[in-house]
Amino acid sequence: MSLAFEYRRWAAVCLDLAKRATVAADKTRLLLLAEAWLDFADRVTRKDGDEKRRNGDAAERPLVTSRVAPVTRYVGGATEGSPRKR
Repeated sequence: MSLAFEYRRWAAVCLDLAKRATVAADKTRLLLLAEAWLDFADRVTRKDGDEKRRNGDAAERPLVTSRVAPVTRYVGGATEGSPRKR
């Protein structure tokens, strides 16, 4: 398995935990972690693609290209630093 695949797997774990979290702050943090894992995966994918292009190989397409939806979608409109609905 590639490093990018592992990073995307960790992003999926964070998203799953965010769906089940009941505290808005926890959801926000987990979604930010998921986005960070996807950023890491993109960096690895770009780096691998750059190396392959330099070597004359075809670049691989990333497995997941979508980004995490805005945090407000998952936490009911409230984000850290804003008033939370109860």
